[in-house]
Amino acid sequence: MTTIGTLLLVLSVGPLAGFAKASHEVSVETPTDDAPFAEEMATAETSFRTTGRSRSRAHNVELAAKFLHGAVLQPGETLSFNERVGERSADNGFLAAPVIAAGRIRSGMGGGVCQVSTTLHIASLGAGLEIVEHRTHSRPSSYAPVGLDATVSWGTIDYRVRNPYDYPVRVSAYTRGGDVHVSIEGAEVIANQVSGETVRELPIRERVVTDAALAAGAREVEQAGRVGAVARVVVVAADGTRQVQNHWYSAAPRIVRVGA
Repeated sequence: MTTIGTLLLVLSVGPLAGFAKASHEVSVETPTDDAPFAEEMATAETSFRTTGRSRSRAHNVELAAKFLHGAVLQPGETLSFNERVGERSADNGFLAAPVIAAGRIRSGMGGGVCQVSTTLHIASLGAGLEIVEHRTHSRPSSYAPVGLDATVSWGTIDYRVRNPYDYPVRVSAYTRGGDVHVSIEGAEVIANQVSGETVRELPIRERVVTDAALAAGAREVEQAGRVGAVARVVVVAADGTRQVQNHWYSAAPRIVRVGA
């Protein structure tokens, strides 16, 4: 859910105890004079689990937020999420955790990092930054409104935003108590209203596969399938100007094996 408000505290969170220490380094372009970043243009917040089997994913979220924090975009400059956060590798301190790939949840290095790019995306829309490169996942994410998720993958899929203003902007990112916060700071408050909703469901189609190993007439469901969706994202500026964009999440087929 997108939230607009005032950040009271900025934390830089390191790796969880007992996990690998990150070697990736970023250049934090934070000037001694904070005057250019006196206003919180927009902010976004999403929640994540931190205990049990989610600890590795939580670690990746915290680490990615730490690397993202402090990025400065001069007028006309573009921020690449992948360049800023770096390769999701063990050498950089990331861990294997669940990721969405090809419509399925599986283990992958740096699982959870997409939650940080998603939160940055929502904040960027709220701040009126220009979205240069953005792609949703193959299925909706549980931590963000439909249509507002932003998938990233090192070397293949990036998330990039450009500063369209005549003043610099800065990204503030931190985690606290199972929440990841991303704010865009600059010379004025923008605070666009951002929302995403499902406007149409895409039906599951059945695919029948003949399987000689099954008894004649026998049916076995190999994959249950998943409903797809058409999502509508609406960004409303203070003057009432509306930007509308649709995103598609393909349905996964129901696969049934039938004996010959």
